[in-house]
Amino acid sequence: MTALLEVGDLSKSFGGVQALSGCSFTVDDGAIAGLIGPNGSGKTTAFNVITGYERADGGRVLLRGREVTGSGPDRVCALGIGRTFQITRVFGRLTLLENLRVGSAGVPRARRRELYGDRRCLELLDSVGLASLAHATAGALSYGQRKLLELVLVLAQEPRIILLDEPAGGINPTLVNQLGGYIRELNKQGVTFLVVEHDMEFVMGLCDVISVMERGAVIAHGAPEQIRTDPRVLDAYLGGALDEGEPS
Repeated sequence: MTALLEVGDLSKSFGGVQALSGCSFTVDDGAIAGLIGPNGSGKTTAFNVITGYERADGGRVLLRGREVTGSGPDRVCALGIGRTFQITRVFGRLTLLENLRVGSAGVPRARRRELYGDRRCLELLDSVGLASLAHATAGALSYGQRKLLELVLVLAQEPRIILLDEPAGGINPTLVNQLGGYIRELNKQGVTFLVVEHDMEFVMGLCDVISVMERGAVIAHGAPEQIRTDPRVLDAYLGGALDEGEPS
């Protein structure tokens, strides 16, 4: 595989707190990659820097070898990096179809019908089991369903890679299993994923490769079975958390 996303030596501080300190990792094209670590290790800050919501103090972000560093969220999205958030961002008073149409606002008119026509939107909703709720308001959805809708809003932008920030957080086990199935199916269709997640059972069963962060840097990288037994990772989690689930 070739590297799709390259994160090199990122640094970021907030006042006297060093959130990222030489953070480096890559995500291969076609992978489902995980990014884990104890609370405060810098995972979400890394996501925010990659997607332009925070500006790095140093380091680089490359997408297919193209410089992304320092670009704002709109530009990052246009270049092909999509993301979801820990707390969902959907329009509760609008229907699911209307949510998707709002997402078309920044798309050139020539592409709007292709990406956001009713047929295409229904196909996207069906890809995560929400087609039957297309005319329901987003506010009537469960929290887990709103997370699936947010994923659809990102998919509609046709990104090269999707960054999922705690997709399994706060949703019931049945929907967690369904979510994993949806992600695997989308991955088979060519979507690359980078997943930040506290649910270790979920991330270990889903991801091909995992990077582990501690104190703003990546301390280990490898297949799930390697990560489970890596002494540095076990030490970072104070033992046991990889089997029992990391506290939120």
